[in-house]
Amino acid sequence: MGDAVAIRWGVSASDLGEVRRCSLYPFMAPSAELDAEMMANPDTVFAGAFDGDSPIGCIAVLPESKYDCGLRIRWFGVLESERCRGIGTRLVESSQEYAAQRGESLWADVRIKAIPVYERLGFEPLGDFFDLPKIGTHRVMKWASSGLRP
Repeated sequence: MGDAVAIRWGVSASDLGEVRRCSLYPFMAPSAELDAEMMANPDTVFAGAFDGDSPIGCIAVLPESKYDCGLRIRWFGVLESERCRGIGTRLVESSQEYAAQRGESLWADVRIKAIPVYERLGFEPLGDFFDLPKIGTHRVMKWASSGLRP
């Protein structure tokens, strides 16, 4: 991966809306409704992977307590043309750093194709696989900076 790719926190939802749509929901047309979902929780914090000034990946962390975790990861995606360069790994690692600085654990509904990234970074599966209509198979995964395994 070139040095030009940087992870930036505090990015506005509107700056990441199109990369989110293209990487996660390419079957959906741009819409105000799709973008509004990102802004429903005002405490959501967004990070983007940028190649220069162009966003090529996105992730969000929001306070949503569940599974003994205080924070949830959502909207993790990398443009198809930019995949397999370690960008997704860097986005999730950055989310782990964000959570660790706050003394929080993370959980996420993880798409089946992203499970290997999360597993490599110490997330553990919870429960069974489940399907989200039009989106695909997911599994809940959890991470804690102190580790989950005894």
